[in-house]
Amino acid sequence: MMSTPRRSRQNKKSSKKLIWIFSIIIIIGLVIGLSMTMSGFFDDEAENDDDGDLVESDSDSEQQEDENIDEEEQLDEEEQLDEEEPEPEPVETFTDIRIAAVGDIMVHSTQLTSAYDNESGTYNFKPVFEDVKQILNAADLTIANLETTTAGPSREYTGYPIFNSPDELIDAIKYAGVDVLSTANNHSLDTGRDGLKRTVSVIREKGLDSVGTYDENSDGRVLIKDVDGIKIAILSYTVSTNGLGAQYAKEDLDSMLNMMEEEKIMSDIREAKSLGADLIITYMHWGQEYMPEPNEKQVQLAHRMAEEGADVILGSHPHVIQKSEFIETNGRQTFVIYSMGNFVSNQRIETLGSEYENTEDGVIVNLDIRKSDLTGETTIQNVEYVPTWVLRHMEQGKSKYTYRILPIEIFLLSEEISEEFKKRMERSYDATITKMDETPIEEN
Repeated sequence: MMSTPRRSRQNKKSSKKLIWIFSIIIIIGLVIGLSMTMSGFFDDEAENDDDGDLVESDSDSEQQEDENIDEEEQLDEEEQLDEEEPEPEPVETFTDIRIAAVGDIMVHSTQLTSAYDNESGTYNFKPVFEDVKQILNAADLTIANLETTTAGPSREYTGYPIFNSPDELIDAIKYAGVDVLSTANNHSLDTGRDGLKRTVSVIREKGLDSVGTYDENSDGRVLIKDVDGIKIAILSYTVSTNGLGAQYAKEDLDSMLNMMEEEKIMSDIREAKSLGADLIITYMHWGQEYMPEPNEKQVQLAHRMAEEGADVILGSHPHVIQKSEFIETNGRQTFVIYSMGNFVSNQRIETLGSEYENTEDGVIVNLDIRKSDLTGETTIQNVEYVPTWVLRHMEQGKSKYTYRILPIEIFLLSEEISEEFKKRMERSYDATITKMDETPIEEN
């Protein structure tokens, strides 16, 4: 029969199809399974990475915390050290200066003759100061009393009783080392208002300062000098004008000359304080001529000035040395020398008589001043005295005298000084030193 083989071929074809279908299904299953396996593998790796990051992060945090703890402990230790070690106290330093002061610079007629050079027609006073120049220049500030005027050559140059000196005198005074001239004295008006004002002008033009008399260009009655950062106020007054001030109205007189009026002096001391003065000096032309002791008015006014705030009081006018002392008021000290005598003049035994031998005596007062750079307090540390004597000598064959201011201690050993003059110098030295108070009052 022909039908059976045909069905058999059909069955074989169906079997093959089923085999292919199952194979495809198995392959698809394997692929899906493999894919799922790989996906799981990568997910595990990612989880492992995240876990590593977390571990590292935790480690970094712990390290930072440790560092913060170390820094806090270090700060605590530093703060503890700061508390245990107090700050060192500031070191106190000082500024030291020296102030020198001398008495009356006078020019009598024989001194004019001595300084005049006939050949040149000029005056030279510098040799007068040569022997004290080194002492005065060693000070940081030097003050003197100019007891003459420089009214100019239009008037005759004259000595007592109407003093008018050449401008070259101021050159010599500057050469000697003087910085400030007190010009309030009984001879300020010897050449009138014009002579007074010209004197102030000449002093200024020569590079010095004046105090006590004034012209139109003056700044006021209080002179302030800054010496190495120490502000020094200098005031100057006179008790007399020899009657010459009576010709001027009080307002006019006050504008050009400081008269010794207590209210005015106290007001000026207060002004000096307001200007920031560290040290206040008053230069007083007062007392009675040729008297060896200060009078009651000098002493009373000195105490009033000390109470008001004056630190140093310098006296002139008596033409002889008067005592020095320290006045203690309100816990502070004021130095006063009531008269420094003549620094240079023609007053002496030969011209006035033996009872006036003290007119030959002078003194350089050296004041050592100290200012604390920490507190600003300014004090007198020490006072030193250099007694001086004016040598007047005429060489053989000469027709005029020479004048020299001699520091006595040095020239007592000099062979150029005669024994007669040395005896007079020894008397002068002893008379001066016995009146001097050298040591400031010790603080308790």
